[in-house]
Amino acid sequence: MKTILAFAALVLGSAPAFSLDFVSIQKQLPALGVNPAQLAQPGPVPAPAPGEDQLLSALQAEALADPAGFIDSHSPDEVALAFGLRPSRFQITDPKRIENALVKITIYLDKQRVNVQAKDFDDTFKISSGLLPKNGTPGSGKCFAPDFIEEMHYSSLYNKAPMPHSVFFNGNIAMHGTNAEHLLGQPASHGCIRLSKADAKTLYTLVKANGKANAAICVRGVTPAPKP
Repeated sequence: MKTILAFAALVLGSAPAFSLDFVSIQKQLPALGVNPAQLAQPGPVPAPAPGEDQLLSALQAEALADPAGFIDSHSPDEVALAFGLRPSRFQITDPKRIENALVKITIYLDKQRVNVQAKDFDDTFKISSGLLPKNGTPGSGKCFAPDFIEEMHYSSLYNKAPMPHSVFFNGNIAMHGTNAEHLLGQPASHGCIRLSKADAKTLYTLVKANGKANAAICVRGVTPAPKP
């Protein structure tokens, strides 16, 4: 999270009109732990669609005012647009990379379970995914590398709610521990993947020990409809 916010501050603060000096920024990225390839390269500027430039300006102004809150509360595409990043930078499409991942995490929305595999470890945990119709967890059918991990994250969207042992993926979706363990096994969240505190710690520890680049998070199935 600190790396992303440092990068956000660099990008958003580089010019008042958000016209970026990509060459200068790229030279500074390695010191922030950011791969320069993540930065979208400038190209011919097409004529904006009606309202598009106003939307971009509004997103960038909001991101500049509160980068952490913006990342928590907006979609991966909106974050990428505001920060000049490629939205799919953490999506994994190479089957070999998924197969060879040292930590394989498979989220089954239909079963409300997550399977975690690593060396000498294979277990399945109960989860609570996003509650339909408004908050269903996105990304089914896709795989992702973890975006960032944080031992204790506080949601800037939901009243600083504690999210222990957070593993973020697909933008602002996180797997994290919850106080509402009695709801595990059914959809109940605003979109994140909730686990028991013990299981979240186990998952976080495996990802941290093996490295984010060596983990793959795949989402499968369809979220069950709410019970009447």
